Order: sequence, then structure tokens, then C-alpha cells
Amino acid sequence: MGKIIRRISIYILLLFALIIIYYAIRIGIGFSRYSWKEMDWNGDGSTSISELIESSDIGKRTIRRKGQLCTEYYSMKDGLPVKVVCKYSNNQTTSYNSP
Repeated sequence: MGKIIRRISIYILLLFALIIIYYAIRIGIGFSRYSWKEMDWNGDGSTSISELIESSDIGKRTIRRKGQLCTEYYSMKDGLPVKVVCKYSNNQTTSYNSP
């Protein structure tokens, strides 16, 4: 009986270790692609842990919107836009968040 409990405990610890490694890799990918300001996907002014993790599933591409070059952040799973940021010649930046 003691061996079974010990074995189950080891499996549970291994499962937790794999979960921690998985999220550490996703967070690392997010840090390598975007700045903290870019990762504010919902536009509330701060970057949460969930936005940091989401950043590993978001791509970036240049688009043209109203005659201006803009950066579109999109979901890699379906290609739908998450956020569009346009920088104008007077250094003003406009951000459009998708629903």
C-alpha cells in the first residue's frame, strides 16, 4: 500500500512539473516576441499574466489602413485580428482593439 501511494505522489509531482515547464516555455516565447506594452491585448493599460501567456499564440504583420502603414496583431489559430496599432507621421499612435 505504501508503494502505491509513493508512486501516485511521484506521478502527481511529475504532472505539476510538466505543467510548470509548459507555461514557462509559453511565457518565454511571449517575452521574446513583444514588449510589455505590445502585450496589452485588451487595451486596459496593463499586461496581465494571461495576456503574457496568450502572446505565444499571437502573430504580427504589417497592413495598410486608411492609407497608413499599421501593425496588426492576429490570432495564429484563425488569423483574426486581436489589435491594430497605427503610427502617424506626427508620432501619434492609434490602437484599435478587436472584440
